[in-house]
Amino acid sequence: MADRGRIRRLAELAGGLVTVLHRIAARSLDAAATADAHALAAAGRHVLDTMGCVVSGASHPLAQRLLPLMPQTTNSWWDATALAGRWDLATVVEIESTLAHVDEFDPLHGAAAVAPGAVVVPAALSLGAAAGASGEQVARAVIAGYEAVIEAALDFGGPALYSTGWWPTALFGALGSAAASAVILGLDLDATTTALAHAATVLGGLLSADMLGDGHYLLCGRASAHGVWSAKAASAGLTASTSLLDGPARAALGPTPRITAPTSPGPHILSTSIKNWPCARPLHCALAALGELADEGLTLTPGSTVDIALPSAALHFVTNETNPRSPVEAAASAAVTVAGFLAGRAHDPGWYRESVHAGQSDVTVNIHADPRLDALFPAHWGAEVTVHARGDYGRRRVLVAPGDPDRPLSDQALLAKAAALLDTSAAAPSLRQLLHIAAEPNAAAVRAAFTTSVPVS
Repeated sequence: MADRGRIRRLAELAGGLVTVLHRIAARSLDAAATADAHALAAAGRHVLDTMGCVVSGASHPLAQRLLPLMPQTTNSWWDATALAGRWDLATVVEIESTLAHVDEFDPLHGAAAVAPGAVVVPAALSLGAAAGASGEQVARAVIAGYEAVIEAALDFGGPALYSTGWWPTALFGALGSAAASAVILGLDLDATTTALAHAATVLGGLLSADMLGDGHYLLCGRASAHGVWSAKAASAGLTASTSLLDGPARAALGPTPRITAPTSPGPHILSTSIKNWPCARPLHCALAALGELADEGLTLTPGSTVDIALPSAALHFVTNETNPRSPVEAAASAAVTVAGFLAGRAHDPGWYRESVHAGQSDVTVNIHADPRLDALFPAHWGAEVTVHARGDYGRRRVLVAPGDPDRPLSDQALLAKAAALLDTSAAAPSLRQLLHIAAEPNAAAVRAAFTTSVPVS
């Protein structure tokens, strides 16, 4: 532990003498090795939340189209969470990471603009279970994975990448999965750096300009599965350039400045949000504002108008589509989200899946960019909502949404969210095992509660 801490400090002191990938690898290993009880507890919260999203995602329409394309094998010994079938481990990770993000309900690091849970947790838990790891090893792997993907995204500008067509989660997700896998496999600093280098060789992931489509979510699964492969490749001795995030990536991604938004002290997992609503993150503060106005007595009625101001970066993917083509577009629609609020179903993933009618309401919704919110972004993904309702008027600006690090969901609220996604009781032992995974001796036993059979060696 002390050696890794010295390695990280030496790497930071050396500055330009080490590559970006080397620095990220050192930081990730150090975060995992030095994680205290607070960080390990945070890892458990993110494992619970992400796996709840995976189970819920198994019933998403995308899953019905995806699974026939994922070849099963009769001699495989691995099941995907909440799905009947047998695949190899890499395919399971790809499936679960895709499903984790498909409802837009998984964790998000706002300043980095990445969804780390989807690309890290399924890889850490599945590989950890296969390797006979303890729950604490999985928790430390999750911390390392979050550190890698978030640090890389911060280094390249986070949401600034939206303007050049890049999606940070797809760009750097494989690095998170690779770092988590490296911890499970017990790789040293040099091998972990090589694992991240392999992960970076296929760097890419464009943000759609017209419709997100299923392809947007498939990128999560591909990134996560490649990260697992990358760690195995490094373990097998395969080499790769460790300077890919220096000259080559800078040339490809453009001169985006590093994000210096304030984050919580300690590992990046502590500054990562857990979502309170299953829709695009920029709309969360808008929903919070509507809730606060409603609590003060302002009632939306037929003919009301709702104006939503957002940071301009949010408008790269948030729309005002009243007739979305699919649940994918529904989750990014302000009209659908406001209609869900009116129907009392904004927390329900099923609302956004019922996208044929979801955006149709008697309320007019407008969205626009606000330079004042731009000045606070990406530290705050805020929103200002103005409501005109039958002569009544209300305006509310919200900068911190429920689930953000400065406004965290309680363990009880998190268990309730997971229970709703899994259609079970918040007191279910399996949920508490995930929440407190660092105290569990056997990761495979914890994971087996959510699969159709127990993996065997």
